[in-house]
Amino acid sequence: MKKFDEQLMKFIITKDKLKMEINLKDLVFLFENSPNNFDEHEDEAIKIKRGKRQEFAEFVVKMLMDYSRYDENDTRWGRPFEEVFSEIFEGYEEGEDFCKYSTDNEE
Repeated sequence: MKKFDEQLMKFIITKDKLKMEINLKDLVFLFENSPNNFDEHEDEAIKIKRGKRQEFAEFVVKMLMDYSRYDENDTRWGRPFEEVFSEIFEGYEEGEDFCKYSTDNEE
């Protein structure tokens, strides 16, 4: 098992799973400190109401499970994976050790 817990989002890799976890207080922190969080009529950022973290998290999960507005064949949570995969497809250096490219068969 390998853990990556240096950031708000925690990652754990087991033999057959990738687990991603974020505390609800950290999810609220990300929302409340988002550079896009502003109210046009006031100078204050939008806040999550006390006792509503669970409802907020459920809303976020439902939105993540919805289709991406950029690609109807993809979910919103799938977009970050596609960005990483694209870097591998484009020949990102570290992908060389764990990917079998079609040219590998020619050797």
